[in-house]
Formats: sequence, structure tokens, C-alpha cells
Amino acid sequence: FGDTPYDNQCSDCNTCYAEDGTKEDDCTRFDCILSNITMDDLPVENTCTYEGVDYACVRDSIIPYMNSRIAVGDAAFILHAGDILKGGNVGESKRCTNYTFTSRKDLFNNATNFLLVPGDNDWNECYGYDIYSNSDPTRELWRATFSDVTSPFNQFRTDFPGGGRPFIYRKAGNPEMFFFEHNEIAFFGLNRVSHKRISYISDIATVDLNAEWIEERLSLDIGTCSYESIVILAQALLKPIVYDKVDTYFEACGPLPLLTITGDYHPDTFCMTKNSTNTRLDLTVEAFRSGPLLVSVVRDPTGQKGDYFHVDDSDLVDSNSDCPTYF
Repeated sequence: FGDTPYDNQCSDCNTCYAEDGTKEDDCTRFDCILSNITMDDLPVENTCTYEGVDYACVRDSIIPYMNSRIAVGDAAFILHAGDILKGGNVGESKRCTNYTFTSRKDLFNNATNFLLVPGDNDWNECYGYDIYSNSDPTRELWRATFSDVTSPFNQFRTDFPGGGRPFIYRKAGNPEMFFFEHNEIAFFGLNRVSHKRISYISDIATVDLNAEWIEERLSLDIGTCSYESIVILAQALLKPIVYDKVDTYFEACGPLPLLTITGDYHPDTFCMTKNSTNTRLDLTVEAFRSGPLLVSVVRDPTGQKGDYFHVDDSDLVDSNSDCPTYF
């Protein structure tokens, strides 16, 4: 799932923290006042957290449902395709603060085996974004909160069905990019926050860092060719050079089923398409408040036909306006 919680246009969403550290549900004081609900009017140093109806839906419906499926062995982990805040223009959003990031960390800390990749709303649209650098204060805050060794999401904390849990590898200098392998499936989390705007990761760096990460990890398996399928998670569609690196692995080991999961297009219902010339499938998750998708990798028990990808939509209503009810 992805694109949540925004909570950007409602009268009760401007929650904040007071000067003494207590949370204010009706934020009419301090740096986050209701008259300043638009980003343009907010000071850079503000204490807004935006915990409204979207936040409540994730907390009270989406996370409990996903946890329940994991508890009975139907799933092993949770992936968020990015955008945990409402965004704005590149480098201008004043919602990216320690207060909002901590709010989302506390929210997702209730989810079992939760992993997150950056979205443009909480990455390149944040105030002070420097496109010519791999780092700035807000991106380092994101990394410390959601991916680095200081984060509760750096590693899985609960065993997978059947026992054990894989180790998550993080790219040096870019811990928001992850890799792990489980049951001969290679899983990647990449940093691609927009398919329309240029970024440091994909356009300014001397090499495409997403492609470099794919090549680094897959090259380690070329000697054994142990993978049966590959799954990639990113906020937005990837550049062709990323798939060129996957093709290098395929040339050595043979073509495999490849699933790319993104969320940038925000459809009312999920989309899944197959490339007619190769083994690649693309899954676009639904815009919030649609329910999450349960994605399964199904293996041919005969070992002859390889892996298949199955998608179970937990919320069949073709809409993203109403929070689903599961219990």
C-alpha cells in the first residue's frame, strides 16, 4: 500500500506538539495553528503532525488488518510504496520535519515487519532539498527515522511463516535502498520518487544509484543463479538502465519472472500489466484510502514453470474515498 497518511485538508488534521512536549489534538497554539493549515503560511520550524482521518484509517483499520493476515501466516511483511505526507513543489514543503516523521514512525511501528521506500512528498519536495547532493538535513532525518541502523525498520523484527527472518542489506550511503532474499526470491527497495522530475539518485549522480544497487546485489548470485524470481518496490516507474542491469543477470542465469511494484500514479483500483516482450510485470497499488493488496509469489510445485505473482485486493470497492472496514 502507499500514499498515506496525507491529512492535508480537514479542520481536525493540524495536530502538533506543544512547547512542553505534550500533543495538542486541537492545534490552535504554538507554531501550527489552524489558520496556517496551508503550507505556504507555515513557518519552516513548525510542530505539525497531521494526524486526522487518514491517520486514523491507517491506525485503526489498515494496520490491524495487515497484522492479522501476517499473524495467521498469509503474509510475511508489509511494504509501503512511499508518500507518507502531503507534498508540494520541489524543495518547498514545510511538512517534512522531525515531528511529522516521528508521527509516522510511531504509526508504522505498530505494523509487523514494515518496510518503506521514499516518495516525492517526503523526499525531493521537502524544504531545502539539494538536487546536486545525495544528502541534506531532511533526507538524513528520513534515513535515520525510516531506514538506517537508528530506525526500528532497519531490520525485520518478527519471524516469517515457517520460521526465521531474512537479513536486510542496505546500500552504503543510501540506506533507504534495501535488498533481502527469501525462498529464492530477490527483493529490492529502490529510491525512485518521480518518473517526471529529475533527481540526484537517477539523474545527477555519476551513475544511476538504483541501477548500481541492482547490479551490486545480483552480481553476487551470478555464480550460483539461485533466484527463482525478482520483486522490486519503488514509488515511481524505474529508468531503463535499472532493467538493463537485471537483463545482465538474466543473460547469465536465464530469464525470471520480475515484478515491479509502484504507487506514483494513484489509481482508484490497482493495475497489473505484463510486458509483451519479456518476463516483466508491473503492479501499481491503489491510491489511499483503498485497502492494501496482498501480493503472493506462487511457485510451481513441479519446478518446471517457475514463479507466478498473485494479487488479492482486500478492498473491492473501486474508490479511494472511504476507509475500508475489516472487523
